[in-house]
Amino acid sequence: MGTLRDLQYALQEKIEELRQRDALIDELELELDQKDELIQKLQNELDKYRSVIRPATQQAHQQTTTTLQGEHRTKRQAISAEPTAFDIQDLSHVTLPFYPKSPQ
Repeated sequence: MGTLRDLQYALQEKIEELRQRDALIDELELELDQKDELIQKLQNELDKYRSVIRPATQQAHQQTTTTLQGEHRTKRQAISAEPTAFDIQDLSHVTLPFYPKSPQ
């Protein structure tokens, strides 16, 4: 069996080990609290987005259902990427190259 001095030293080591573990537990609890707060904040934001998106998607779904039940949609006009305001006289001096090709 150890001497009194050895036992006191071992006790001091165990006390120090317990202090370190308590400090680690405190750090981990703080980190857990921060993560819980972040989760709650993100959950609140998600709820806000869902409250906006659900009515919008329900409205779009109702419009689609109504359209499919017999109402005719108006035809959309085409979009052209060609310029509409150009002067044909500006292009009169341009000659396009000719490349002969075989029938094959």
